[in-house]
Amino acid sequence: MKKITLLLFMFTAFSYAQDKPNGTTLEEYNYMTKGYKIQISSGLDVKKGYVINDLVRRDTGQYVFDFKTFHRSKNGTLAGIILVATSKVWSNVYYLAIPVDNDVLFDDFNSKVELWDEAMTTSYSNVSSRLMSALFNFNWENDRKKLKK
Repeated sequence: MKKITLLLFMFTAFSYAQDKPNGTTLEEYNYMTKGYKIQISSGLDVKKGYVINDLVRRDTGQYVFDFKTFHRSKNGTLAGIILVATSKVWSNVYYLAIPVDNDVLFDDFNSKVELWDEAMTTSYSNVSSRLMSALFNFNWENDRKKLKK
């Protein structure tokens, strides 16, 4: 549980550190958790006004975690991160949304992750920690390059 709490803190800190003017709305959150699944299974287009990009996919052997960014087309701001988590053990697929700057929706996200068994949450913690490390390193490297100019 401590790993998940730390991980969620890091995601929240990263969201705030990115200077986002608008947090995830309930409509965006619902699309990421429900509409995206319908879109994929029906071959529909992405919700109008948004862009989805692959961020990273990690296969741990028993679980697959697929992270995708969900951006607003109008201004390019991040509306959230779509997480498609697949348990090869139970053949379950979970569609979750990691919101930006919205504590209420973040609590909902957290409550869904807490329903997973310990093995899946441990794998998720490992994958997410590695992702956060890479993202922070990327931002640090970009900031460092700007300072050198």
